[in-house]
Amino acid sequence: MALLLVTLLPASARGPAGHGRSESMIEVLTDEPASGSDYLPGTRRLTYRSASDGAVDWALWRPGEPDRHTVVYLHGSFSHADQIFTRRDVREFWLTRIVAGGHPLLSLELRGNAYMSPAATADCRGLLEHARAHLGCQQFVLLGGSGGASSALAFAVQHPERLAGVVAMGMCDIVARLEFARRSSNPVLTQLAADCFAAYGALPEEQPALYAARSVLLHHARLTMPVVLTMGECDALIPVAETRRIAAVMRNQPGFVYHEIAGGDHDSALWIDVDLQTCRLRG
Repeated sequence: MALLLVTLLPASARGPAGHGRSESMIEVLTDEPASGSDYLPGTRRLTYRSASDGAVDWALWRPGEPDRHTVVYLHGSFSHADQIFTRRDVREFWLTRIVAGGHPLLSLELRGNAYMSPAATADCRGLLEHARAHLGCQQFVLLGGSGGASSALAFAVQHPERLAGVVAMGMCDIVARLEFARRSSNPVLTQLAADCFAAYGALPEEQPALYAARSVLLHHARLTMPVVLTMGECDALIPVAETRRIAAVMRNQPGFVYHEIAGGDHDSALWIDVDLQTCRLRG
């Protein structure tokens, strides 16, 4: 096992980087080859300690061409960082395109169903800083479906300066999503809401500013990078009307694309071919 201890210094201590002062640090504990037949050669598993509370989590890293955008994959609800390798349809569609495009890949765990809670957001910042300082990454594109898509835009509205693009597939505003989930009769959705509220340490009515800070509806003007938003018209897990609200407020923003799949279900939003360097639809 290779042992790597890395403590990230504030940006001011590392010299000018053009990305502002780092607000969090992570300590990478191990960096070793990912084991198992699902992983492509060169894939590595990183374990790291959070600066927020000392919690240990993990991520997967696969190098690519240094001048290509690094794809940061955020998994869906009740999945894990290995989803892009182990879920066959996601692997065949997205991993194939990432590798073919020469993109480095960083797939993050980030505390399960935390939906960019304060600790998860801090860990994400720290991991991006680690990738830039130690893995040769230059620009990042967030890629996520369902819960990963909600998390992607929740991070993007807080830290737009760190991103070159976002591809969000099958999602709605994080505040609306959690309200819909906790009122649902679907036990999967109610469990999702409970997990997320536990990660935040408060209900939305108890700490409204905490959740509002992650709302794309409230802060869409911060999304100055290209954003691709996709949605199935007949999604049974997320009301399409909520996604259309985002599309409506962002319709005049440069680089924004909304693609709705007629008759599509929840997974239909995943299978849209996007150029991950330009964040434009292909075809």
